[in-house]
Amino acid sequence: MPAWFAARAAAGLLLYLNGGGRQVRDFVHVDDIAEGTLRAPTAPAADGRTVNIGTGRPTTIRTVAELVAAHFPVTRVLETPMPPGDPLGGCASTALMRRLHWQPAIDVEEGVARYVRWLTSTPAALPDWLRQEAGRRA
Repeated sequence: MPAWFAARAAAGLLLYLNGGGRQVRDFVHVDDIAEGTLRAPTAPAADGRTVNIGTGRPTTIRTVAELVAAHFPVTRVLETPMPPGDPLGGCASTALMRRLHWQPAIDVEEGVARYVRWLTSTPAALPDWLRQEAGRRA
C-alpha cells in the first residue's frame, strides 16, 4: 500500500481511500521482514511453530495515505465506498518474535520516508503505464 500510494502521488494521481481508509494493516518494512525471516529458523523456540513477522501495530490506510501525501504536497485524497468483502484488517501477533529478542527497527513513518526518497531519486522506477494514466488525466 505505501508503495502504491507513493507511486500514484509521484505521478500526480489521486489516492483513493476505500471506505475512508478506516481499514488497518500491519505494515512492516522489507528490511525487517528479511532480518526476522533469517532469525526465526535459527531459534530453537521457533522450531515447528508459525512465526508472525510484523510490528504488532495497527496502522490505518488513511494514515499511510497522509504520510505519503506529506511528501507530495499537491497530492489529493478521494474517499470512495468500501468494496464488498474488504476486511477491516488487523495486525500480527508478534509475541513469539519478541521472545526471540526480535522487533522491527523501521516504523511505518520511516519506511514511507525511505521509499519516497528512493522513488524520487529513481524516476525510472515509476511504471510507464502509471505515467500514461497521469498523462490521460492531465
